[in-house]
Amino acid sequence: MNHDDTQTQADPLDHPDLAKHLSEELRALLRRVDDGDEASRAAALGPAAAIVDALAAVGLIEFAYLAAGADGAEDGPIAWLEASEAIVDKERDAVVLAGSEILEVFDGPITLEDPPEHEGDD
Repeated sequence: MNHDDTQTQADPLDHPDLAKHLSEELRALLRRVDDGDEASRAAALGPAAAIVDALAAVGLIEFAYLAAGADGAEDGPIAWLEASEAIVDKERDAVVLAGSEILEVFDGPITLEDPPEHEGDD
């Protein structure tokens, strides 16, 4: 049986590291976004992009692209890319990560029982 822990996990906005390093004002804004407030969403895009862009600039952000497999299922190859920047895309109403350096590619599927080995892991 597959167990889903998403309902029992703590709210990421209450994580102690986030609370320590992110202002209560911004966390309150993010809570309003989570509640569906569109004006708050628009107000949060700039700060969110600035934070993610700073993390990307120092090499702390990577992202993965999961290609569909032959039958359309999500079991195709997975490419890890280095994020180089984050920008506000007003047309998409979102913060968009960009990066073009492919770090690694793995054949899918990747499961928790058989995760990929990452460079530098012992």
